[in-house]
Amino acid sequence: MKKMISNIVLLTFTIVVLALIPLFLSHNTPIKVDIPQLTKEELAAQKEESEKAAQEAARKAKLARIYSCKQDADCLIVDKDPCGCYAGPSGVVAININYITDFNALNSSRMVTKACSAKASTIKECSASARAVCKARSCKITY
Repeated sequence: MKKMISNIVLLTFTIVVLALIPLFLSHNTPIKVDIPQLTKEELAAQKEESEKAAQEAARKAKLARIYSCKQDADCLIVDKDPCGCYAGPSGVVAININYITDFNALNSSRMVTKACSAKASTIKECSASARAVCKARSCKITY
């Protein structure tokens, strides 16, 4: 009878120990993970910013192509200002002749109706000797 009681006590002790093992092996506090949470406004602003950056990169790539050239015959002087040389030398630019429509599309948003001066500039880019040339694979105006 003593042996049976001893076995029961031993079995009970074993069951208690086995039941307590997961408690001793687990952590009392959960592991903290800090994940930044964005509000809808912040997420929308971030998305808008990335879209603007992509649009600007595409615009810069188009501009690089518009001004690129291989020879002088590729270049042409065009108005970048609605007034052209009436706005002064900064009113014209040399571009690749094959990309006139792309240039006009990029500049159309910047074109505004404005009053032009009464007399066209005749200095530098607007002089009679000004011509479009290809220098370092980019269209430039020489005078």
